[in-house]
Amino acid sequence: MRDDFLRGARAVLTALSDPAVAAAWDRPSVLADQTVGSLAGHLARGGVWVVEDYLALDRPPAATFPSVAAYFAQVADLGPADHQGIRDRGAALARLGPDAVVGRLAERLPAVAARLAGEPADRLLPVSGGAMALDLYLGTRLVEQVVHLDDLARSVPDLVLDVPADLVATVAGLGTAIAVERHGPTAVLRHLFRPDAPAPAVVPVLG
Repeated sequence: MRDDFLRGARAVLTALSDPAVAAAWDRPSVLADQTVGSLAGHLARGGVWVVEDYLALDRPPAATFPSVAAYFAQVADLGPADHQGIRDRGAALARLGPDAVVGRLAERLPAVAARLAGEPADRLLPVSGGAMALDLYLGTRLVEQVVHLDDLARSVPDLVLDVPADLVATVAGLGTAIAVERHGPTAVLRHLFRPDAPAPAVVPVLG
C-alpha cells in the first residue's frame, strides 16, 4: 500500500502541474461549492501531505478503525460543518495560487516518501475521528487520490490524466468494501448483478 500511495501521490503532482489545471483554477469544479483550485488544494493536502502531518503526532495506544471501509463509514456520518471545514481548507490553499500549491506538494512529497520508508509495519496513526494502522490509512488516501483525480478530470476537460490502471482497480475494490460496510452485502450484490431487483432495507453501519 505504501508504494501504491506514493504512485498515486506522484499522479496527483503530475495532474496538478498540468497547465490546464492552472488555467481553470478559479472555475467551478464538478463538486458543489468547490472551484478547481479548492479541489486541487484538497488533493494536495488531504491526498498526500496530511500523512506526514499525522506522522508527526504522538502515537495512539490502539486503533479505532479496523479497515478502510470502517473509516469511510465514519466519514459518511460527518455533519455539514465538518464537510464545510474540509472544503474551507481546500479553498484556503487555492487562494495561494496554482504555482504555490504545486510547489508545496513537490517539496513535501519526497519528505513523505522518506518518512514512510522508515516506519514499521505495525505503526499506528492518529487520524481524524480516531486512530488506525498506517498502511490502512494510506488506503484511505489512495481512495481520495483516485476519486478526486477523476473529479478533476471531469472538471478540466483539457487535462491529460495518467492514473495507473491497477490503482483504479484497487480503489474500485475498496469502494465495494465501503459500500458493503455502509449498506450491507445483499444490497451491494443486487446493485452489481441484479439492479432491477427490489433493494433490501439498508441497515446503518454507524449511528
